[in-house]
Amino acid sequence: MTETELKNRLTASVDEIEAAPDVLDRVRTGGARRLRRRRLTTVAISTLAVLAIGGATLSGPAIYHQLTEPPVAGVPVKNDPYGFLMKGQTRGDLAGDQEYLDQALVAWQKSHRDSINRDRGIFDRMQGEPHVYWAGNTPGGRVAIIGQYSDLRKHDNIQLDHQGVHTLVGFVADGKDGKPTVVADSYPAPGVGLITGFVARDTLVVLDTGKKVGWSPGREYDDENGSSGRKYTPVQFKNGVGVVELPPGTDSKKLTLNTLPAQGPSNLSIANAGVNLQGNSTPDDRLWSGVEGEGLWPMSPGAEQLAGTARDTFGNAVDAVSDPEYYALAGSLWIGYGVTADGSAVYLGEQQIDTDPTRAYAVLQPKNGKARVISGGEPDRGAALPVQIRLPDNQGWAVAAKDATLSYRYGDGQWSATSKHALLIPHGEDAEVKVESAARTEIVAVTPS
Repeated sequence: MTETELKNRLTASVDEIEAAPDVLDRVRTGGARRLRRRRLTTVAISTLAVLAIGGATLSGPAIYHQLTEPPVAGVPVKNDPYGFLMKGQTRGDLAGDQEYLDQALVAWQKSHRDSINRDRGIFDRMQGEPHVYWAGNTPGGRVAIIGQYSDLRKHDNIQLDHQGVHTLVGFVADGKDGKPTVVADSYPAPGVGLITGFVARDTLVVLDTGKKVGWSPGREYDDENGSSGRKYTPVQFKNGVGVVELPPGTDSKKLTLNTLPAQGPSNLSIANAGVNLQGNSTPDDRLWSGVEGEGLWPMSPGAEQLAGTARDTFGNAVDAVSDPEYYALAGSLWIGYGVTADGSAVYLGEQQIDTDPTRAYAVLQPKNGKARVISGGEPDRGAALPVQIRLPDNQGWAVAAKDATLSYRYGDGQWSATSKHALLIPHGEDAEVKVESAARTEIVAVTPS
């Protein structure tokens, strides 16, 4: 163990030592006193460190034996995803700033007790010494990336492909107090995207794993064809990392990394971005999640024949044009279905991807031909008629308002027969919808076809 490593271990450990409340009373008399935690100051001597706590002293060897010395690292498992972090000298423009490196290592050692991964047992059998892979200045402040071996075993709350020595990773950024703080840590968990990037304020820092990688600021929706997807900008790597200054207004929860060319779901994840990377919870933003019964809403006469396949037809059509990259997808709990004047089937519903706002869609299935997905955009939650989708080719409108009774008319004409929850309106001039609910009755003019 080098002098610097000993300093880091002593500093991290002593910060947790608190003297007994009566220790001073036992060694000296005097007025009222109180003890405070003290931090070790290491003097530049070759073989001895002295720790003073409330008047009691311990020699360097005594402290050393009280510490748990990590065993020399065993042979890492094959294909250790983070194994490259332990190789070579520290990189980055802060590689020569020993004071900063020491602070980053202390932050890493102290962070384990508060880590969300602590109960997975990943810190129970640490191996060897931590290594700063990269340390540098970024637009988001100082950043460090640390690796350390750990012998991972089967545990009630851990998933592993293989037991054995793996490399853990710690991502360090400047905290609110300006001091290095571990903002995230990780281990190679099967079934979860490998964390190769993290957010430090307005900056995305990405590990160079030897593959071409792109980043996307968010999902894009095409209202012309109802599709969604992402466009990626290649990450430029230097000295083992890529540093991306995020554009103003970027929502870090919507950031994504992917190997290029992007084909299907990404196997890379971003830490400290405000999204649960384990996929355990995604806020339900659907317009109507409290739907009673089967949630099948006929919208027109003759719609009964569509009821049995309405949900699958809508879901399959929308999924086919939706972004395949997502952590969580919330399908529609309600489905409207009806038949237009030319016999085409229409299906209505919503879909939420990740933390994006939910969006309404209509699927138009002609008797002969391919189904078309029409986007209704984000529903207007405060409107009397939240869902209004104009259908192409003068096919009319599909509208919905949960728990409301709906009818339509043209100009000053007669109101149509009523429909509950959802309604299909044939094409016509000056169409209006009467929305009757327990809260209000309102007449809404729909946008001309």
